Amino acid sequence: MAQKRRKERMMKRRQRRITALCIAGGIGAMLLSLVICLLLFDIGGDEVAVSAPASTALPYDATQPFSISDLTAQQLTQIRSEGRISVSDGPRGVSVGDTLDEMLTHFPSSYTGAQPSEDEQILYCADYYENQNGIMTVLPPRGLMTVESRNIVVTLLAPTSAYPAGTRDQYGDYEHVYCIFTIEPESMTISRIELGIDQ
Repeated sequence: MAQKRRKERMMKRRQRRITALCIAGGIGAMLLSLVICLLLFDIGGDEVAVSAPASTALPYDATQPFSISDLTAQQLTQIRSEGRISVSDGPRGVSVGDTLDEMLTHFPSSYTGAQPSEDEQILYCADYYENQNGIMTVLPPRGLMTVESRNIVVTLLAPTSAYPAGTRDQYGDYEHVYCIFTIEPESMTISRIELGIDQ
């Protein structure tokens, strides 16, 4: 009888050990599965970058001319489908209500000294030359300030991709994006911003 009890105790100890090993093995298997899933499916990995909404200024370099990269994906999609849109928040954080001086700080203003007329001022351009017809031409990317119907209008024009080498008079054959700022002369503030694309 004592021997029977001893066998029962030993059997219970073995059962406890086996149960403990099974539980530990099960927990180990679950942890291993979890680690494998984390590695395979990249759960909890790097954060996904979020693009800026249209009302947020995108990073820019004020010494560089306006370009297609100054537009958000949403603005670009809209102008590709509609051709021309009016916005309250334009490129480089410029908004309706900002002053002309504030707007000009967001874009280069390297005056060429050439002024085709009193009503037009070149802010910046890729080249200023006389074309084959004897007309002075401002090659994009360019920024022009003009006076139209008593309003000051700043027009920024840029190709959507680089021109082929030697492009001058044929620049109009390529696709361009543009931004037009209309400024009220009394307050010198922006009253309208239009974005567009043309070919």
